[in-house]
Amino acid sequence: MAGRDHHETDAVRMEEFIAQFGAIAHEPELDARARIALDAACAYLGSAEGRIVLVDDVGEHFVVAARGEGPFSCTLPLVVAGARLGTLMLNALDLTPVESGLMAALVDQLGHAVAHENAVRSIAAHRARFTRLAHGVRSLRDLGVNGQGLLRLTEAACDLVEGAGAVLVSGAVDEAHVVASTGLDPLSEYTLAGYVARDLDRLRVDGRPWAGALPRESHLREWGIVGIAVVCVPSPDGPSGTLAVVTSRIGGLRADDLEALQSLVDHGVATMDASALRAQSAGVATIDPITRLFNQHYFSLRLSQEVQRAIRTGEELSLIVVGIDGLDELRAREGVADADLLLRDLTEQFVPALRATDVGCRISDDEIAIILPSSGGLDAFRIAERLRHEARIAGLLPQSIALTAGVVSFPLQASDAEQTARFAIAALALGRRHGGDRTFLFDREVAAMIDDQDRRDDEVAQSLLTTIIGVAAAVDDRHPTTRHHSEHVADISVVIGRHMGLSEERLSQLRIAGLVHDVGKIGISAEVLSRPGPLAPDEWDEVHQHPEVGYRMLSGASLGEVRDFVRAHHEWFDGSGYPAHLAGDAIPLESRILGVANALDAMTHDRPYRGAMSLADALREIRQMTGVQFCPDVVAVLERCVRDAPMELFASDLSVLSTNIDIPGRLG
Repeated sequence: MAGRDHHETDAVRMEEFIAQFGAIAHEPELDARARIALDAACAYLGSAEGRIVLVDDVGEHFVVAARGEGPFSCTLPLVVAGARLGTLMLNALDLTPVESGLMAALVDQLGHAVAHENAVRSIAAHRARFTRLAHGVRSLRDLGVNGQGLLRLTEAACDLVEGAGAVLVSGAVDEAHVVASTGLDPLSEYTLAGYVARDLDRLRVDGRPWAGALPRESHLREWGIVGIAVVCVPSPDGPSGTLAVVTSRIGGLRADDLEALQSLVDHGVATMDASALRAQSAGVATIDPITRLFNQHYFSLRLSQEVQRAIRTGEELSLIVVGIDGLDELRAREGVADADLLLRDLTEQFVPALRATDVGCRISDDEIAIILPSSGGLDAFRIAERLRHEARIAGLLPQSIALTAGVVSFPLQASDAEQTARFAIAALALGRRHGGDRTFLFDREVAAMIDDQDRRDDEVAQSLLTTIIGVAAAVDDRHPTTRHHSEHVADISVVIGRHMGLSEERLSQLRIAGLVHDVGKIGISAEVLSRPGPLAPDEWDEVHQHPEVGYRMLSGASLGEVRDFVRAHHEWFDGSGYPAHLAGDAIPLESRILGVANALDAMTHDRPYRGAMSLADALREIRQMTGVQFCPDVVAVLERCVRDAPMELFASDLSVLSTNIDIPGRLG
């Protein structure tokens, strides 16, 4: 009787255990599946303790379900297709064949659930990575070979892999230095540069990216930064730099992330190489080397000529702008050569369909413009549709590529050449906004909508700018000695800029940059800003953040390059400034002007830590730091302005001249 009861008990336990298989299968969340599986295993085996540990895609182990602290005497691996995905650990000894078989079935089901979850996460991660890569590629369009270009590349790389920070290191192994950085304080930058320098020889031998853990002694670990990924930044003459991205993941990055990072860097380097080539041939070439169509420079001149001809003859003129949607993604995915081949194939398809009087031009990376003399808007619309259709049926377009076109006619819809080009590009943008793969014909209602949107955007930007200028003025007003400082810097900068030949547009941007250059100090305590004595290292770190804070505050204000000027106004000419350690011409000219104007105004006014200098003494200090802190060209123009136009230079603050009336004579 006792034996039968024992068998019946075993049967009930087995039935209850097997019933949990269905619960595991129907539970959508992996964590809940693991808890059900662990509870079922512990209940069946009579174990009070157990644990399920999984392995992520970079080899890190993490507990997904636990009961008790162990130790555990029974370990069952979760293996699917030869890959170990985790372990089920229990406090159970001497399993019977039946128990072993049921546990094997349980770990098999749980293992497949984990494999499925990993596959879903991998697909989602791949899509997210591709989206970030496409965004990064777009952000690197027209990347210049200068400090700003290298900084943009570093920022894009950090964003791509969702890193905590990144540095671009250049130089030989024993003299590596940081040329661009994002998300890191100066100490971390140089610590990371030294760590990367140890592996430069190996990187230069194989050139392959790698990822791993930071040394245990690294102070970055105090901030939860434990992993690193390193990628070579090549040049035609061999490796020219090393990009390091730090992460909170112990293994650094997954293989897919490393591959995407290398693709982004390769794209950035190719863009910079092309930018350098364009700079060498600017003003000379009129032919796009990829498509053999005319280039953007020629397009602007030719469109103006054709508009003037249309005015003289009284005929219509139309413009088509064809956008190749998905080209940036194709370039990032398949490489520059494949993208260029597609451009050439499309050009060869388009040209025979045009008249001898039509003019084709490549006006951007993914846009081709076609000027159609003596053609109305409807005729141009039909031509655009025919070009799109024929390209599709010719099999030229991969699945991920579509052609969208914007069409406008002169003089019915636009009043001059500039407006004709702008309206055609606006029509293209509207077509893309509505899903792409279509042709949009511009009309007055669309024009009114665009103008209204532009007006609203301008109002928002102006409102934000007014607020930011007000915040900057409030920063100046926090201490009597800095009141009106930003206004003085703006006025001095504009005078120097005007004498250096800057255009009115650049002078306008320079004035705004001067007014808001210290807005990032809003986050620094008044006690630190007004302290008469020396600052502690952590307080200097706080002060050194204000250009970066100002840059972020200006991000939504539609101010063009103004935020770049603000970010770089504390860079030194020799590269020892902050935040990015730019040097020489890599520092925007406007930032170099701001740096001199900022120093001049600060030195000629009282500060909490010292009294005001005379203008002569301030100029002497600036001369001594020329080539180190200050740009020689800017300093030379400043001295000329003091000598020849002091009233213009200090028009808003004549007190600087009140005790220096003979300065012009002294300088002579």
